[in-house]
Amino acid sequence: MGAPERRAARGRLVLLIASAPVLLFLLLPSLIIVPMALTRGQLLQFPPEWISIKPFRDYLQDPNWMASTLLSAQVALLATAIAAVCGTAAAIGLHGRHFRGRGLVTGLIMSPIVVPVVVLALGHYLVFARLHLLGSALAIALAHGLLTTPYVFISVQTSLATQLDPALVRSARSLGARFGSVLRHVYWPAVRPGVAAGSLLAFAVSFDEVVLALFLQGPQTVTLPVRMFTAIQFELTPKIAAAASVFIALAVLGLLAQALGRRREARP
Repeated sequence: MGAPERRAARGRLVLLIASAPVLLFLLLPSLIIVPMALTRGQLLQFPPEWISIKPFRDYLQDPNWMASTLLSAQVALLATAIAAVCGTAAAIGLHGRHFRGRGLVTGLIMSPIVVPVVVLALGHYLVFARLHLLGSALAIALAHGLLTTPYVFISVQTSLATQLDPALVRSARSLGARFGSVLRHVYWPAVRPGVAAGSLLAFAVSFDEVVLALFLQGPQTVTLPVRMFTAIQFELTPKIAAAASVFIALAVLGLLAQALGRRREARP
């Protein structure tokens, strides 16, 4: 190994050592939550009194908590579908086009992640109140779809910039291919990784979102994050940690799915 390689190896080692405390700080809450869910006690505490799966059993057997979990999953799936369609369409529609006002259009698409969520929640509340949709799962899903569209938009734009050769689009159009054929055979293979990554992030953001759901909820449409927020205020039971473990499990599964997807894309 030459001198440049040794210096590069030392640099990577120093970077790894320097980043280890930051990574530990970021992972510490997740490392604490799971043990807090494995307790025989009746209160949320750390360290736990003793190892037990009773909180998970109570969580799975509570109809209110399970209804909130299923509602959050349904809302997140619908919001992800909305974000995937709208974000992908916007990214493809703006790709390679230069016109006056393009920056304004991009800014409008990105605005849901720039405007404070509480402002968006108030706006959605006023709109859906006029449409008589307050307290419905559809209202929460539409709001989450708007909130998560920019994530898909950014991810697809990145895929278009790195995976798509503009000459392929021009060649397909010059040969008389219709827009549907160009979309299917030219755009889709290039944007597929971006759509998958953006959709995964959109699902995670929607499943975890609490402010919009808190404004738009109804008696029968309490999402899991809202129920956890309410439970923290009035009852500190280990079921909260058990429910939080669901979020951790989803995050781990999402990372594994993304890693497997990248490995498949890298295969020849």
